[in-house]
Amino acid sequence: MSARPIRKERWYPHAPEKVWVALTDPRALAEWLMPNDFEPRVGHKFRFQVDPMPGCGCLTLCEVLEVDRPRKLVWSWLPIDEKRPHPPGTKPSTVTWVLEPEDGGTRLRFVHEGLEVHPWWQRFMLRFGWGTMLKRFIPKVAANVADDGTFTPGAYPLEKRCYKCNTIPAHLTK
Repeated sequence: MSARPIRKERWYPHAPEKVWVALTDPRALAEWLMPNDFEPRVGHKFRFQVDPMPGCGCLTLCEVLEVDRPRKLVWSWLPIDEKRPHPPGTKPSTVTWVLEPEDGGTRLRFVHEGLEVHPWWQRFMLRFGWGTMLKRFIPKVAANVADDGTFTPGAYPLEKRCYKCNTIPAHLTK
């Protein structure tokens, strides 16, 4: 499995402001991606955390690198696996989201690059996972964003999410 960047592109029937909320509201992120303590502020260090699963760690450390509301969001991405630690000095990969208004909706361009820090099986899982998230999960979560930018949780109830979080603090899941 190549370390080439993961590139995905989708069109959604939602305004860029609604898609932006789906990407930046920590409760929305918890519904379609993972529990987190995200804030859309450059320099903010945050984490995604789930219960341990076979073959992967349960913690991903990130930092917000760029915010241009509601057009562009960039963060670093470094999964932590205590059983297979990264060599000292390992640099995280980078996740970039670009939103453009198009035909009454939003064109979302996604790039995850710098994947050579991840083992082949993790790159395989990321390619599949990001594709599923962009195709199925993000549009459903964006549909729960009101015109005023308020996100209403419930697009994916906790018991229907793609992860388990029995050991994760509640403030990260809701």
